[in-house]
Amino acid sequence: MKDYINIDFIFGVKSLVPRNDSVLSVLILFIFSGIAFGQDAQMNSKSIQANFSQKSILAYQENSQNKLNEFYEYLSLYSSEKDENLKKQIRNNIFSMTENGIQIPDFLSENSKEIDLSEFLSKIENQLVLFEIKTLGNPGKTKMNQWTNSYVLSVKTKDNSNNFKVKQIIHFEPKEKRFGSKTRTVWEMKLMDVVMD
Repeated sequence: MKDYINIDFIFGVKSLVPRNDSVLSVLILFIFSGIAFGQDAQMNSKSIQANFSQKSILAYQENSQNKLNEFYEYLSLYSSEKDENLKKQIRNNIFSMTENGIQIPDFLSENSKEIDLSEFLSKIENQLVLFEIKTLGNPGKTKMNQWTNSYVLSVKTKDNSNNFKVKQIIHFEPKEKRFGSKTRTVWEMKLMDVVMD
Protein backbone atom coordinates (compact mmCIF):
# COMPACT_ATOMS: atom_id res chain seq x y z
CA MET A 1 0.00 0.00 0.00
CA LYS A 2 1.32 3.41 -0.97
CA ASP A 3 1.72 6.33 1.44
CA TYR A 4 -0.21 9.49 0.55
CA ILE A 5 0.35 13.12 1.48
CA ASN A 6 -2.68 15.30 2.26
CA ILE A 7 -2.14 18.63 0.49
CA ASP A 8 -5.42 20.37 1.38
CA PHE A 9 -3.47 22.92 3.45
CA ILE A 10 -1.95 24.29 0.22
CA PHE A 11 -4.92 24.44 -2.12
CA GLY A 12 -7.86 24.39 0.28
CA VAL A 13 -9.21 21.26 -1.43
CA LYS A 14 -8.98 17.76 -0.03
CA SER A 15 -6.58 15.89 -2.24
CA LEU A 16 -4.07 13.13 -1.74
CA VAL A 17 -0.81 12.79 -3.63
CA PRO A 18 1.21 9.59 -3.65
CA ARG A 19 4.20 9.91 -1.33
CA ASN A 20 7.22 10.36 -3.50
CA ASP A 21 10.41 12.15 -2.50
CA SER A 22 10.60 14.12 -5.75
CA VAL A 23 6.92 15.20 -5.46
CA LEU A 24 7.52 16.17 -1.84
CA SER A 25 10.62 18.16 -2.81
CA VAL A 26 8.70 20.05 -5.51
CA LEU A 27 5.87 20.83 -3.08
CA ILE A 28 8.28 22.16 -0.44
CA LEU A 29 10.12 24.25 -3.04
CA PHE A 30 6.78 25.61 -4.30
CA ILE A 31 5.64 26.55 -0.78
CA PHE A 32 8.88 28.27 0.22
CA SER A 33 9.31 30.13 -3.07
CA GLY A 34 5.75 31.48 -2.69
CA ILE A 35 6.47 32.65 0.84
CA ALA A 36 9.74 34.30 -0.19
CA PHE A 37 8.18 35.96 -3.23
CA GLY A 38 5.26 37.22 -1.14
CA GLN A 39 7.57 38.75 1.45
CA ASP A 40 9.73 40.34 -1.24
CA ALA A 41 6.68 41.87 -2.94
CA GLN A 42 5.45 43.22 0.40
CA MET A 43 8.88 44.71 1.19
CA ASN A 44 9.13 46.31 -2.26
CA SER A 45 5.70 47.91 -1.87
CA LYS A 46 7.08 49.70 1.20
CA SER A 47 10.24 50.87 -0.56
CA ILE A 48 10.80 54.52 -1.35
CA GLN A 49 11.18 53.88 -5.10
CA ALA A 50 7.88 51.97 -5.28
CA ASN A 51 5.96 54.88 -3.75
CA PHE A 52 7.60 58.06 -5.04
CA SER A 53 8.90 59.51 -8.29
CA GLN A 54 12.59 60.36 -8.57
CA LYS A 55 11.70 64.06 -8.36
CA SER A 56 9.80 63.49 -5.09
CA ILE A 57 12.66 61.43 -3.66
CA LEU A 58 15.09 64.27 -4.42
CA ALA A 59 12.74 66.69 -2.62
CA TYR A 60 12.65 64.42 0.45
CA GLN A 61 16.44 64.12 0.37
CA GLU A 62 16.73 67.91 0.27
CA ASN A 63 14.31 68.10 3.20
CA SER A 64 16.54 65.65 5.11
CA GLN A 65 19.42 68.12 4.78
CA ASN A 66 17.22 70.78 6.39
CA LYS A 67 16.36 68.29 9.13
CA LEU A 68 20.08 67.76 9.83
CA ASN A 69 20.58 71.52 10.17
CA GLU A 70 17.61 71.66 12.56
CA PHE A 71 19.03 68.75 14.60
CA TYR A 72 22.33 70.57 15.17
CA GLU A 73 20.56 73.85 15.93
CA TYR A 74 18.67 71.99 18.67
CA LEU A 75 21.94 70.55 20.02
CA SER A 76 23.43 74.08 20.17
CA LEU A 77 20.34 75.40 21.94
CA TYR A 78 20.34 72.49 24.38
CA SER A 79 23.99 73.08 25.28
CA SER A 80 23.34 76.71 26.26
CA GLU A 81 19.77 76.72 27.62
CA LYS A 82 19.42 77.42 31.36
CA ASP A 83 15.62 77.16 31.73
CA GLU A 84 14.79 73.54 32.69
CA ASN A 85 11.34 73.51 31.06
CA LEU A 86 12.72 74.83 27.78
CA LYS A 87 15.64 72.40 27.97
CA LYS A 88 13.20 69.50 28.43
CA GLN A 89 11.20 70.62 25.40
CA ILE A 90 14.36 70.91 23.27
CA ARG A 91 15.45 67.43 24.42
CA ASN A 92 12.05 65.99 23.43
CA ASN A 93 12.33 67.65 20.02
CA ILE A 94 15.79 66.13 19.51
CA PHE A 95 14.54 62.64 20.36
CA SER A 96 11.46 63.00 18.16
CA MET A 97 13.75 63.55 15.16
CA THR A 98 15.86 60.45 15.75
CA GLU A 99 15.52 56.68 15.86
CA ASN A 100 15.63 55.21 19.36
CA GLY A 101 19.11 54.56 20.72
CA ILE A 102 21.14 56.34 18.05
CA GLN A 103 24.88 56.70 18.47
CA ILE A 104 26.80 59.92 17.85
CA PRO A 105 30.55 60.64 17.99
CA ASP A 106 31.66 62.31 21.19
CA PHE A 107 32.80 65.49 19.45
CA LEU A 108 34.13 66.86 22.74
CA SER A 109 36.64 64.07 23.41
CA GLU A 110 39.96 63.48 21.67
CA ASN A 111 39.08 60.10 20.19
CA SER A 112 35.49 61.01 19.18
CA LYS A 113 34.27 57.50 20.00
CA GLU A 114 30.57 56.89 19.41
CA ILE A 115 28.27 57.21 22.42
CA ASP A 116 24.53 57.14 22.96
CA LEU A 117 22.73 60.40 22.11
CA SER A 118 21.36 60.77 25.66
CA GLU A 119 24.90 60.45 27.06
CA PHE A 120 26.10 63.06 24.56
CA LEU A 121 23.34 65.46 25.64
CA SER A 122 24.49 65.09 29.23
CA LYS A 123 28.06 65.96 28.18
CA ILE A 124 27.11 69.13 26.30
CA GLU A 125 24.63 70.41 28.88
CA ASN A 126 25.60 73.94 30.02
CA GLN A 127 28.78 73.83 27.89
CA LEU A 128 27.86 76.46 25.25
CA VAL A 129 28.71 74.32 22.22
CA LEU A 130 27.98 75.62 18.72
CA PHE A 131 27.25 72.96 16.08
CA GLU A 132 27.11 74.02 12.45
CA ILE A 133 27.10 72.06 9.21
CA LYS A 134 29.73 73.66 6.96
CA THR A 135 29.50 71.48 3.87
CA LEU A 136 26.71 69.14 2.84
CA GLY A 137 27.44 66.48 0.23
CA ASN A 138 24.85 65.07 -2.14
CA PRO A 139 22.73 62.38 -0.50
CA GLY A 140 23.88 58.85 -1.26
CA LYS A 141 22.05 56.25 -3.30
CA THR A 142 18.52 55.53 -2.13
CA LYS A 143 18.15 52.04 -0.70
CA MET A 144 14.97 50.25 0.40
CA ASN A 145 13.94 52.90 2.94
CA GLN A 146 17.03 54.99 3.60
CA TRP A 147 19.93 56.98 2.21
CA THR A 148 23.12 58.47 3.65
CA ASN A 149 23.98 62.16 3.95
CA SER A 150 27.65 63.14 4.26
CA TYR A 151 28.70 66.48 5.67
CA VAL A 152 31.39 68.46 7.46
CA LEU A 153 30.36 69.50 10.95
CA SER A 154 31.96 72.40 12.81
CA VAL A 155 31.96 72.06 16.60
CA LYS A 156 33.01 75.11 18.63
CA THR A 157 33.41 75.39 22.37
CA LYS A 158 34.83 78.35 24.31
CA ASP A 159 38.28 76.67 24.19
CA ASN A 160 38.29 74.78 20.92
CA SER A 161 37.06 74.59 17.33
CA ASN A 162 37.13 71.45 15.17
CA ASN A 163 35.68 70.22 11.90
CA PHE A 164 34.52 66.61 11.55
CA LYS A 165 33.72 64.77 8.35
CA VAL A 166 30.72 62.58 9.16
CA LYS A 167 27.90 60.67 7.53
CA GLN A 168 24.44 59.89 8.77
CA ILE A 169 21.75 57.48 7.62
CA ILE A 170 18.32 58.98 7.03
CA HIS A 171 15.53 56.46 7.57
CA PHE A 172 12.29 57.07 5.63
CA GLU A 173 9.43 54.59 5.92
CA PRO A 174 5.65 54.34 6.07
CA LYS A 175 3.86 54.30 9.41
CA GLU A 176 0.18 53.72 10.10
CA LYS A 177 -1.30 56.73 11.93
CA ARG A 178 -4.80 57.18 13.29
CA PHE A 179 -6.70 60.38 12.54
CA GLY A 180 -9.97 60.11 14.44
CA SER A 181 -11.63 56.94 13.18
CA LYS A 182 -9.48 56.70 10.04
CA THR A 183 -6.05 55.15 9.62
CA ARG A 184 -3.67 56.56 7.03
CA THR A 185 -0.18 55.67 5.90
CA VAL A 186 2.23 58.51 6.60
CA TRP A 187 5.89 58.50 5.57
CA GLU A 188 8.14 59.44 8.46
CA MET A 189 11.76 60.62 8.32
CA LYS A 190 14.10 59.80 11.22
CA LEU A 191 17.80 60.50 11.74
CA MET A 192 19.95 57.48 12.54
CA ASP A 193 23.53 56.96 13.77
CA VAL A 194 26.18 59.59 13.05
CA VAL A 195 29.56 58.06 12.16
CA MET A 196 32.94 59.49 11.28
CA ASP A 197 33.57 59.39 7.53
